[in-house]
Amino acid sequence: MNLHLIWWRITSYVLLLIPSFALNSDGILLLSFKYSILSDPLSVLQSWNYYDETPCAWTGVTCTEIGNPATPDMFRVTSLALPNSQLLGSIVADLGMIQYLRHLDLSGNFFNGSLPNSIFNASELQVISLSNNVISGELPAELIGGLRSLQLLNLSDNALAGNIPQNLTTLQNLTVVSLRSNYFSGIVPNGFNSVELLDLSSNLLNGSLPVGFGGESLRYLNLSYNKISGKIPPEFSKRIPQNTTIDLSFNNLTGPIPESLALLNQKNEFFSGNADLCGKPLKNLCLIPSALSKPPNGTSTSSPAIAVIPETIDSIPVTGSPGAPNGTDQNSAQGGLKPGAIAGIAIGDLAGISLLAMVIFYVYHLRKGNNILKPKNAGMETEKKVEVSIKQDTIHRKPAPWSCLGEEASEATSSDGDHDNEREVAISIYPNGDDHQKGQLVTVDGETKLELETLLKASAYILGASGASIVYKAVLEDGTALAVRRIGESGVERMRDFENQVRAIAKLRHPNLVSVRGFYWGDDEKLVIYDFVSNGSLASASYSKLPDLHII
Repeated sequence: MNLHLIWWRITSYVLLLIPSFALNSDGILLLSFKYSILSDPLSVLQSWNYYDETPCAWTGVTCTEIGNPATPDMFRVTSLALPNSQLLGSIVADLGMIQYLRHLDLSGNFFNGSLPNSIFNASELQVISLSNNVISGELPAELIGGLRSLQLLNLSDNALAGNIPQNLTTLQNLTVVSLRSNYFSGIVPNGFNSVELLDLSSNLLNGSLPVGFGGESLRYLNLSYNKISGKIPPEFSKRIPQNTTIDLSFNNLTGPIPESLALLNQKNEFFSGNADLCGKPLKNLCLIPSALSKPPNGTSTSSPAIAVIPETIDSIPVTGSPGAPNGTDQNSAQGGLKPGAIAGIAIGDLAGISLLAMVIFYVYHLRKGNNILKPKNAGMETEKKVEVSIKQDTIHRKPAPWSCLGEEASEATSSDGDHDNEREVAISIYPNGDDHQKGQLVTVDGETKLELETLLKASAYILGASGASIVYKAVLEDGTALAVRRIGESGVERMRDFENQVRAIAKLRHPNLVSVRGFYWGDDEKLVIYDFVSNGSLASASYSKLPDLHII
């Protein structure tokens, strides 16, 4: 009997101890997030283990003592921060179910898909930073008002679309909002009273600026690179502090800039890109309507020089005529012009107009002659450069009947023996000569930052062509090989739009996709730089010769 009682007590103690070593509810929700990750190249989630009592020691997890003492729920998760961890996957709904989560930072990763509704129901969230991902979809207007404690919202550099919810302005604790570089459309919401930093640049916002915008607490406002049109209403900046930075560049704004201190204190470039905008601080001053354009009622619309010419000879008063009163003779002599003076004015006007027409005619023909000569010389230079590049390419490789299916060139192009030839071949990437110096080379991926001069010194030759684009292989001085695609007419007029497209492509990860290293933007040239794949192209693999079969 005593042995049975002792066994029962031991079993009871073991059963009581098992729950104390089990993972708490916050840890289980975080493990659900871990299992949704498709790629973790940096192994940042390796420490997330089901056998831990709490997730407080996991990488990127912060806990606070909130729950009941001496229980697994004593320490609750309040922060999850895994920025720039190269995680690939989607944001699961379980993250929004962590009861005391206040700080969520998953920026600089490769998360895709849409945001779950549970994220917007997390009333404790104070910081949401999901910038620089590939998140798509729309922001739910009916749920975003539930983020009552939200202070910072950063969803920039994603693929979000739709309208910006109006009830975003009702969040009283919200001070920082950054939604730049997305695809938001519609009008700019009004009523931002508590926000201090608002960045809605590089979107598709249209309509006019709101009259009741608010902005009493604003310190920085960026609405550049949108499609906002119409005049700037004086009420728009009425409540904005005068020391606030306001960027309205590259929109479709028109008319004069209101004379408010908040707008007059801005730099000129903050209004550039609006061709029909005028007034201070721009150098493009607004035109003042002429007083002669709308003459008073009952007055003649003739020009002053013609108005003094009498309609008939009989209307000219003659001094000393029998029928003319003396008072009329005196007034005519004092107020009228003599016929000689009138004729002189008319002849002087005609002579001035004739001289001005001759000058304009001479300048027109002079410029026309110069324009005819320049294209011919430019065309001859371009033909010479292209001819040199083609001859150099012919020396280094023998193209197949289809240029895109040809064999790779000899590695002799990467040698240092013939620097002159390498320079001439490299010019074929920039057929406009020194115009590339006005462009900009941007590195979007990779540990090494690309330099324009380094790329110019690289030896290059044509790999293939398709449509309006040509692909070159460029070998740098250190032996690194890159693939450079020269793009023709792409339909993109602004560098910011081209950069957004290249960065979106650079975020894509797949074994069959080549990594994008950077791009070059110039007035007449657009280049995209990839890693060079030494195994050839799909065409070379498809059309390569089969090995000879020997019959034994």
